[in-house]
Amino acid sequence: MAVRVGSAIFEDHISIELVPGKWTDTFILPIWHNMALPPWDYAEVINTTIPMLSRLRRGASLWVPVIAPARWYFEEVKYALRDASIPVAVTHGRNQPGILDFTRPPAVYAVPCRGGAPADLPSGSDLSDHALRSLLIMTRLTAAYTNEVASSCMLEDRACRGALWELAKRGYVEYHQNDSYIDSHLSSVRQRSSKGDKQEEDVWPYWRIRRPGLSAALRIWGVPAGAEFTYRSERNRLLDSVHRRRSRQWPKWVSKALPQAVVYAGWSEVGIPGLKANPDALAWGKMADVETLFWLEVESGKSSRNLILEKTTVRWLKATGYAEAVGVNLIFVFLAMPWVRDAARLAFMDVPRTSAVIIADWSRHNFGRLPFPKWGETVIE
Repeated sequence: MAVRVGSAIFEDHISIELVPGKWTDTFILPIWHNMALPPWDYAEVINTTIPMLSRLRRGASLWVPVIAPARWYFEEVKYALRDASIPVAVTHGRNQPGILDFTRPPAVYAVPCRGGAPADLPSGSDLSDHALRSLLIMTRLTAAYTNEVASSCMLEDRACRGALWELAKRGYVEYHQNDSYIDSHLSSVRQRSSKGDKQEEDVWPYWRIRRPGLSAALRIWGVPAGAEFTYRSERNRLLDSVHRRRSRQWPKWVSKALPQAVVYAGWSEVGIPGLKANPDALAWGKMADVETLFWLEVESGKSSRNLILEKTTVRWLKATGYAEAVGVNLIFVFLAMPWVRDAARLAFMDVPRTSAVIIADWSRHNFGRLPFPKWGETVIE
């Protein structure tokens, strides 16, 4: 039963008998891998909730069940919450935590603790599955074309369009049919006027999140009402471009291009804590029954050949170092135009046996196509 502490809503409350005759005061706030947030950003939902819980419920602890089909997502959430200011137990699934699962021993009491006040389910919790996924993706993207939302959700365009109209009827998103200012949420009037108007053939209908939709998505994630949550957005808020569209299309691109792979989730413009070179997009799943990260870098070719090679080398080394550190395989994909691909290929001279590199065309005609990866090798389209 959902319970409330202040404006924070938790899935439930449980008083765990950690030792005979001693019970905790523990609130449950689960995390799902397929709710549009990378693990580090979803962990920030928990960090945003903690101050209110600790202020209004002294001695309380948190249980965070991570609902994910493999371990990488769970391990990253657990690591991100290792220094939480109150005791937090992060478990893979819903097995009840023991004392060793908490980041530090929680307060215990001589009798079981009561729960919080009963709470209603968040607005939007009755949406269809496709509409809910589209709402959360729109909250992350802010403004997007139908294909970008569909690709991020790994839905067909027609199903996604129906879901977006369901959201529009609720007042959660709005449809812009003949508006050239898809980037107006990112740039000032002066910046837009300096770029000039788009040509008519470059103007496509798009969707934009509205305040009620943003509020509904934040409540569904578990962010307390009134709390600021900047982690909902893409890390690099790029203007409309081929670069941005390829990044947002990545989860579906991978799933179409590599039917042998299982893609659990994917995110565009990801910020990995501690890395100065972050992927343009990241998908997570399995390849050959091995947990794998599908790391995308898109290069637009606005730099010299030497700088492109230097940047690509740094990104490649960061990617392989990260994959090795977290114990997963890596498929690193570099999308660009022909001369840029040629400039970058020397970055991949030494490919570990648990990694593969694909260098491919970034054109829209190539959507959903990639050569088959080979472990320990670079494959050039």
